[in-house]
Amino acid sequence: MKLKIILVVSLPLFLILGCKKSDDSSTSTSTSTSTCTVSYTAVGKVGDKSSNLVTAALAKSASFTKGLTVFGISLLATSGVSDAKLLHAANVTAELLDNDENGTVDNLCVVAKLNDLSTYVTMYNTDDSEFNTDTLTEAGAAKYSGLGANETVDNYADNSSHDASIEEIFHLITQYGYSNVYPTVFGESNTSTSTLAQAMDVARGSSTPQRCAEAPCTWTYNNTTCPDNGSVESGKAWYFYSDSSADYATQMTEYIYWSVSSKFDMHDSAAGKALADNEWCPNTRAELSAQDPTIYNLIDNSTYAFPTVLPNASYGYYTFTTSDIITF
Repeated sequence: MKLKIILVVSLPLFLILGCKKSDDSSTSTSTSTSTCTVSYTAVGKVGDKSSNLVTAALAKSASFTKGLTVFGISLLATSGVSDAKLLHAANVTAELLDNDENGTVDNLCVVAKLNDLSTYVTMYNTDDSEFNTDTLTEAGAAKYSGLGANETVDNYADNSSHDASIEEIFHLITQYGYSNVYPTVFGESNTSTSTLAQAMDVARGSSTPQRCAEAPCTWTYNNTTCPDNGSVESGKAWYFYSDSSADYATQMTEYIYWSVSSKFDMHDSAAGKALADNEWCPNTRAELSAQDPTIYNLIDNSTYAFPTVLPNASYGYYTFTTSDIITF
């Protein structure tokens, strides 16, 4: 993704940038069809941009009590969420969008789309009944991902739990960013025939789509086990997500998460393999490259600028502090 600085003003964290948008080709030689432009700050206040539909007043009406923005994306938290957990999520958001931590997002067109859609992350303590997003949805802000503070942890530090903030925030980025910017490549929908969808069908053990558009869904697989090492037998599934509440689009959301997170070795441990084995076999970069070269090469394509380094909840370019959080 080529980036072009249009204007840099005196505030060091405030940039107005433009970038070339791919023509939705899966190759790196695609031609530009438009320019993506977005105004953002590495850290900001909820509701400080008139173009963003998520305001502090709306957040308060939904029972959120505090929040901040990261590259224009709002992080909204209920009273039970500690500041430390909220800042953890802010750091992860920044690291996923600016993976080389140089202060400039890696794929500006994706961030521009996330900004255009007024996307946000909801944070609750242990139960999403702590808030109600109806007023936000009625105002036109309906694109969000939910995250529990109880599952926002140091990755596998307890030898059993992954950092769900990486997963849930990445879901937001692909569902509403990549899927919309590159629909024929990364489109996530129940009718999608994108490159991503086709790769997923093979990973699920068949090149023929097994679709379900409305839950509950019944998913069947020709294999649901992973070898201790190496690849799954040819023709067998190495991705067997079976949540009955998930539709076909959600299957893609989970598939690309497992792919990218395995590529940056998020699950490269005994605990990571134990968790992944419930639905996903190639849990390391090396195993992903060998088992699923189609998705590996797609997300390794620099055109799309997917994160390549595991976030550690410590963003190098900017130090998030409690002073960045506003209360509603």
